[in-house]
Amino acid sequence: MKHLSAIFFVVSLMTLGGVIYYTGTSGIGQALRALGWLGFSIVCLVHVPVLALLGSAWWSVGRDIPGARIWKFVWARYVRESAAEVLPFSQVGGIVIGARALALSGMRMVPVAVSMLADLVIELSAKLPYSVLGVMLLFFTVPRSSALRPAALGALIVGMIVVLLGLVHRRIKGWLEELAVRLAQVWPTLGLASGSKSRLAFDQIFSRDCRIVTAACMHLSAWILGAFETWIVLRLMGVRVSVPEAIVIDSLVAALRTFGFAVPAAIGVQEGGYVLVCGVFGIDPAVAVALSLVRRAREFVLGFPGLGLWQINEGRRVLKSRRRAPASHSDTSQRAIFLPLQRPS
Repeated sequence: MKHLSAIFFVVSLMTLGGVIYYTGTSGIGQALRALGWLGFSIVCLVHVPVLALLGSAWWSVGRDIPGARIWKFVWARYVRESAAEVLPFSQVGGIVIGARALALSGMRMVPVAVSMLADLVIELSAKLPYSVLGVMLLFFTVPRSSALRPAALGALIVGMIVVLLGLVHRRIKGWLEELAVRLAQVWPTLGLASGSKSRLAFDQIFSRDCRIVTAACMHLSAWILGAFETWIVLRLMGVRVSVPEAIVIDSLVAALRTFGFAVPAAIGVQEGGYVLVCGVFGIDPAVAVALSLVRRAREFVLGFPGLGLWQINEGRRVLKSRRRAPASHSDTSQRAIFLPLQRPS
């Protein structure tokens, strides 16, 4: 599996290089200079409410957990996204790190991990209507576009998935329980080894349908805010686009990133997606690539501090464990705490 990920990574880098060569570095540089450092700072600040909304959605799912506070979930979501974006080979690991960060705030690991799995499913489900919204707006904004046929096919597939989820929604809890068992085998630090505690946590979360709906609405609102971020970047680069056009661009690229989950950090997939979708509205390919690079730069600028602060919290826990645990067990505890993503041999 690791070798396959490495192959995907190399191919994606080659794809990225080909896209940049096709669009031309001079046009990309011109678009980035038009944005400037001030514009880039604005883009980073605009993303902060998105993170707060995503963390609030997670809190809506796990608010019954003892010690749950909304700021803890926002912080854990920030760490989760930082790890997922900065560490390209740790997409699933980023989710585990987010659960770990939340547990470090003094909450029990089993309900935290269960709420994380439920929130992940709700987030992916919210992306489906967002993709449908993008396709519908594409019909209204560019009614004669050549992209309508594949977009309509994609909308049909998404619609079928939504209907399927509606039919099997009662079985989702069982699937999540099975997923929890598998994750417990790969990452013991998740604390999901106790089947009875996991089932109890799942029953508590899925007994409140109103909170699940609230979390889904929050995730959908976060996706729409992400489209507003795309609109701001393009406007700061001097490209006049409407908000509906920005929603089309962001939603379709988000769908492409989801289908390209096997590619680390969607390198090449994201850039190619922006070039294709932005081309529908007559946006220069160089501007589209610059938009993608700005997004990646924002992820790194916000992501590195999140990972650093998380490691500081881990270090503090190590120091506390040294004072409490015998010296003979200190090395083992450090290794288990500092490397929560380490798989058992």
